Amino acid sequence: MSVLDRFRLDGRTAILTGVGPGVGEHVAKAYAELGANVVISARSQDRLDRIAGEINALGGGRARAVAVDVANKADLQTLVDTAHDAFGPIHIVFNNAAAGVVYAAQGGLWANTDEVWQTAMDVNVMATWRLVEMTEADMKGHAKGSVISVQSCGGFTPIPPAVAYGVSKAALLFLVRELAKTQAPHTRINCLCVGSMSPDGQEAEIHRGLGLAERNAIKRFGAADEAVGAAILLASDASSYTTGSTIFTEGGRVGTIS
Repeated sequence: MSVLDRFRLDGRTAILTGVGPGVGEHVAKAYAELGANVVISARSQDRLDRIAGEINALGGGRARAVAVDVANKADLQTLVDTAHDAFGPIHIVFNNAAAGVVYAAQGGLWANTDEVWQTAMDVNVMATWRLVEMTEADMKGHAKGSVISVQSCGGFTPIPPAVAYGVSKAALLFLVRELAKTQAPHTRINCLCVGSMSPDGQEAEIHRGLGLAERNAIKRFGAADEAVGAAILLASDASSYTTGSTIFTEGGRVGTIS
């Protein structure tokens, strides 16, 4: 197998959550370009249909779209069942859905209500747990499984007042390490830590005044497609000896904390 062939995903089935006009969309299209069939999910069916249509028009792997709320266990089972019905056993799970970001501009520290805490834990932690459980039989069957959960700088360093979000992301980090130990060798489970990113690399209105870009070493927002290379690496045989780890595409924010 050539070096480049190790990054191919031909014949594999990937399910992706949180697929919107950002990292999720770019990763879904990249996986399909490399030969994977993808089942994409988010809460907006119209947006999913548009992305799936673009993937199917390009050739390569095929796409199916299903609207789900990852905080709902029954919805996650529907996502898994849709993938089985369309493409067979699942090989890749890309957990990109996130919830619980509460910045000062959105209400401050005490906007972290009980509801925000519960949603953050359900979406940022329990969705990964449930999808690993629901796909375990598939992963054991082919021993080529890869689960990638999108991590945040908030899981490593406080970003007050986003307390619920940060704590849930820290919990996700530990969950990934636990699952990496228990699910080996048939499934590799890793985190992909993305930093301040937007679809086009421009600072969104909601982020202005928070100084997010200035906190990383590169001093700019990242564009969503800058996370694609790491997402491909973690899904493919090119990282076949990597599990329980975190790859960082956050402009050096965590790595250069002083």
